[in-house]
Amino acid sequence: MNTEENTPRTNANIDRCGIRNLLRLMAGQGFTEQELKKIAARIVKTTGADIVFC
Repeated sequence: MNTEENTPRTNANIDRCGIRNLLRLMAGQGFTEQELKKIAARIVKTTGADIVFC
């Protein structure tokens, strides 16, 4: 059973601001830029969101 197929999809960009805030908080907790990029890439792959780093 593939859970991705059974999970209702919402607009992936709705939570973009929340994702960005989460990554900023993680940066403040000592995560490296390389780790944050990997996490962001995984979020994009999983949700299809367009994450823009400012």
